[in-house]
Amino acid sequence: MLVGDSDMREINRLRRGKDKTTDVLSFPLEFGSSPLQNVLQKRRGFDSNSLSPIALGEIVISVDTLEKQAIEIGHSAKDEFYRLLVHGFLHLLGYDHERGEEEERIMKLKEDECLEILREL
Repeated sequence: MLVGDSDMREINRLRRGKDKTTDVLSFPLEFGSSPLQNVLQKRRGFDSNSLSPIALGEIVISVDTLEKQAIEIGHSAKDEFYRLLVHGFLHLLGYDHERGEEEERIMKLKEDECLEILREL
């Protein structure tokens, strides 16, 4: 979902108790340390050809903040959109840079890997 800063601030306040805007928020459908593992465990034993796509959750991106950050970082709004989308997606997969320096390092490496793959498409 793409929103402006005022809507992002309201979502952040209601969902996280933080009365400020941010660039991207992720809301997993399955809660726990690894949402994807929870979903996959439920699917064990099913024929993978008959399964529908996995809904991991929602990603909300502030277009206002995206545009500001693109200018600050010095790349295009498109590149910043991809960066925020990958960041949000990794959160839905269970990565969390707020759990410490090692988790932050791992998440950054995964972001870089994903962005490199997107650049090659």
